[in-house]
Amino acid sequence: MNKYFNNKKILVTGASGSIGSALVLRLLKMNCKVIRAFSNDENGLYELSEKIRKFNSNANLKYQMEKNKIRYIYGDVSDKERCLTASENIDIVIHAAAMKHVPFCEYNPFEATKTNVIGTENMVNASLTNNVSRFLLVSTDKVVSPTSCLGATKLLAERVVINSKNIKGSKKTIFACARFGNVIGTRGSIVPYLAMQIKNNQNLTVTDPNMTRYFMTIDNATEVLIESIKEMKGGEIFIPRKLKLFKVMDLANSLKKIYKKNKLKIKIIGKRPGEKVFENLVSETEIENIKLTKKFYTIKDSIKNNKKKISSINKALGQYKIMSQKEIFDFFKNKYLVLFNKNFSGF
Repeated sequence: MNKYFNNKKILVTGASGSIGSALVLRLLKMNCKVIRAFSNDENGLYELSEKIRKFNSNANLKYQMEKNKIRYIYGDVSDKERCLTASENIDIVIHAAAMKHVPFCEYNPFEATKTNVIGTENMVNASLTNNVSRFLLVSTDKVVSPTSCLGATKLLAERVVINSKNIKGSKKTIFACARFGNVIGTRGSIVPYLAMQIKNNQNLTVTDPNMTRYFMTIDNATEVLIESIKEMKGGEIFIPRKLKLFKVMDLANSLKKIYKKNKLKIKIIGKRPGEKVFENLVSETEIENIKLTKKFYTIKDSIKNNKKKISSINKALGQYKIMSQKEIFDFFKNKYLVLFNKNFSGF
């Protein structure tokens, strides 16, 4: 896989976010020619530069020298001209910039549309103008039968990307999407939020006792993005198969046990506007266009499944089992307890 990224020039939008910054750090381990980290968060870019400075010092690898490899690009994807200059002479665009929180998108629908839809359109057009080789959108399972502004805008972003094949003409750019579940530990996500309440000896708040979520780790997420770039032929939506599923209530109870705060209570506050109790990875209409591989459910319009194949895909999708409290306890105690103790605001 390292050979594929050898000497490539890569642009990561939303590079100061949890997934974007983890992806940049992962790409540093590959022999890329240039990595451009694009973000509208100046302080976030500074914090990323500090992470990279420490990473380079610890790694002690000559080709990872920051001055030769990293470019910090300040700007916003809603700015067409900035998208053009940011993607000039770039081989691969990984578009992670987005508004990602359901309540903020509900309260700021125009801004959500400007970032998630218009920003994606700007990056697609800039990539076509600059003849970028590959364009990958980072998406979310909230696009499936969306009930929120976040889900609706990201669904439209997916369709803009997938259907860009119809407007590219003779350009070489190919487009694909990677659709995630929740990513554990990202800023503002449920685990750091509950951990912060525990640290402050506050009662925990859960929106609905039956709420379930698919989730993956940040390392899993970066691996999916790298693998999607490598495998894409154009027009795919890649959905990782190795996701876990838990009840948010069980997560809250498990974290109480991990931190030995069993006296804290859990308060049910009701689901927020636009929020679902249950998420789905694919829609009913997408099942007829899915190819099963070892790592992905790959959705592509050119795939036409018969009834037998649809039945096997439904069976595979139905194999996700909700984790028990013990499984959640063991997972987080073994993998993340030390990290939470160091930093309750995220990784």
